[in-house]
Amino acid sequence: MVVNASELIGMILDKPPKDKYKAVYFILLLHGIGVLMPWNMFITIAPSYYVDYKFVEVSADGMVHKSDYALHFLSYLGLASQIPTLLLNLINLFVQIKGDLRRRISFSLLILAIIILVTLIFTLINTSHMISAFFFITMTTVVLLNAANGVYQGSLYGLTANFPPQYTNALILGNNICGTFVSVVNIVTLIVAKSVWMAAFFYFLMSLLTVSACFGSIFLLQKLDFYKYHMRKTKKHGDKNEHEEGQHLQRINTVDGATMDGTEMTGVVPKAGLKAKLKLYFQVSKKIWIQCFNVWCVFFVTLTVFPVVMADIKYYSKSGKYDFFIAEKLFTPVTTYLLFNFFAAAGSFLANFVQWPSPKWLIVPVTARIALIPLLMFCYFRPEYRTWNVWFYSVWVYIIFAVIMSITSGYFSSIIMMYVPRIVEPSKSTVASMIAAFFLIFGITCGIMFTFFVSWFIDNAGIYNPGGFDTIM
Repeated sequence: MVVNASELIGMILDKPPKDKYKAVYFILLLHGIGVLMPWNMFITIAPSYYVDYKFVEVSADGMVHKSDYALHFLSYLGLASQIPTLLLNLINLFVQIKGDLRRRISFSLLILAIIILVTLIFTLINTSHMISAFFFITMTTVVLLNAANGVYQGSLYGLTANFPPQYTNALILGNNICGTFVSVVNIVTLIVAKSVWMAAFFYFLMSLLTVSACFGSIFLLQKLDFYKYHMRKTKKHGDKNEHEEGQHLQRINTVDGATMDGTEMTGVVPKAGLKAKLKLYFQVSKKIWIQCFNVWCVFFVTLTVFPVVMADIKYYSKSGKYDFFIAEKLFTPVTTYLLFNFFAAAGSFLANFVQWPSPKWLIVPVTARIALIPLLMFCYFRPEYRTWNVWFYSVWVYIIFAVIMSITSGYFSSIIMMYVPRIVEPSKSTVASMIAAFFLIFGITCGIMFTFFVSWFIDNAGIYNPGGFDTIM
């Protein structure tokens, strides 16, 4: 390997080269956008494109109505999306794919590009005569998309663990920038779009271009001095750790009957058998379990209330007329999707400058955040079906709760993922980040599943008859 002058000086003085033009930071920011762009585009367009367009049926008398697939599409979508993501992220921790994390990322991006291309092509095809077949094709693409995303996301956190904390935060900031951007596109589309299929076509085309840019950036990333320095430094720590534990791990491998085949996870994780891996993960988990709970709890609360609860909170007026300053058709897109994504991005950005409280005390505000679930449930949520009193009729009270939830979601998720690699030895930082990424996705899955209980509780567990609360929207 040829080493240039700046790398040689950095190696001698152990001084990292500068991240020139912040190139590594912005590439990771791009990947933060890219990892959620396909899915954000998918769920944003789902109600208008899939539910109200692709899965409608025309009966013999010429009446247009929603098919059974349309009526339950969002439920099927949640089931098909999160379980594969969770399982693949878990497998990603234990199963060694030949090559390093860059190969995992590149392979995942290639799969994503193919899936998006297939979805893009179907926007141009009339599927009204093959609704059932199109539904199963769609669900299959959703499973594959989220499975690839699970590996992609977990591998990204493993990769960024080798860099200073703000580089991990670049991913989360990118996630929230992506959500804000997609929300704005959604609002603009509602205002100007004349064709649902055309809006969907450009949505998915934008995703394809973003994923393609992420794929190309991987090859640029590995040529940057700042990246190569931190990879080399991490490998050095890993080699030292492997030397210290080598004899013990070899004994474990002998008992297992396992052989070292030369494959590597990142160049850092010891090349050992299943027992050695489990021991390593147990050692790391003992040090980071509080942060794993924290990241699980943050995303559990967030996904319990966003978007399901927030999107179903209506505007209340004593006069019975809609008189809010935001246009009625834009109320939910603005007060749910744009609000959440904008303030979550602001929280992530704030984490670059302030990291408080410390890892030891972070569990206190994270746990207190659970109170936001009942507070938002007792806003003007599901007035057509609720069997409980409404505590907060004012839309401004709801907006205050929503802003607090959104900022804390972005801020706490960022500082947790920044703290995790610092808690363990440098040689174990990659594993720690990948374990935390698994609990992040586990929190998302649990939050989505808990929304079914929230809706049931509001609709059935109270003392009032459903439909006793007037609504404007």
